[in-house]
Amino acid sequence: MIVEVVCYTIEDVFRARLGGASRVELCADHGAGGTTPNYGLIKQSANIDDLDTMVMIRPRGGDFLYNNAEIAQMEEDISLAAELGVRGVVFGVLDETGAFDTLTMSRLVQRAKSLKLEVTCHRAFDVARDPYAALDTLIDLGVDRLLTSGQAPNAVEGLPLLRKLVEQAKGRISIMPGGGISPSDAGKFLGLGITEIHIGSRVPVPSRMKAASDVQMGPSDAQEYNMFVDPEAIQFIVKTVRGES
Repeated sequence: MIVEVVCYTIEDVFRARLGGASRVELCADHGAGGTTPNYGLIKQSANIDDLDTMVMIRPRGGDFLYNNAEIAQMEEDISLAAELGVRGVVFGVLDETGAFDTLTMSRLVQRAKSLKLEVTCHRAFDVARDPYAALDTLIDLGVDRLLTSGQAPNAVEGLPLLRKLVEQAKGRISIMPGGGISPSDAGKFLGLGITEIHIGSRVPVPSRMKAASDVQMGPSDAQEYNMFVDPEAIQFIVKTVRGES
């Protein structure tokens, strides 16, 4: 079982590795649900030999309907990720109707595949209008895996649809559950017939910096605590899904 951990900093990457993760998904902007991370973070993560790196290709938060300039930006980011030596990229583009924009998705998938990158479709799927038609589209496009919560607030609630998606996929695309999976929930996915799972357990870590004033940058406790991946939670999930606990 491959355990993928979403990471927003290089400290997250180190902690995910310490917890036994096989792969990381690199993102920026946790509050927006993940956007394309910076060059330095991608390069540092890609240089870790025993950890695969997937890079979020999302130019902004909000919806998944992009204009031509944003699509061009995504193409450039895919090429940059390949140059830095990552395993693959993560993206999803919808049209005005809530279906996948097949022309744009095909354009991006072809760019990634030409650079020998794996392709994951992210949780844009979870707001797509028809999940079964959407899955067929991703299969036809040659996408390698689908990250989804089963179109529910979290993957546990989405288990009924996840089961149907795995059955429909028939091994033609990997269905990777993700979204709000806690250590106590991990075992609930073992009967799905999946080979990978996406998690993001985080824990507050007190800052070592002593502020010189009361000026606040962002949330009121932003300078008192940092939110990082919880390696103990990751380790527990890894052992659970690999039958080691």
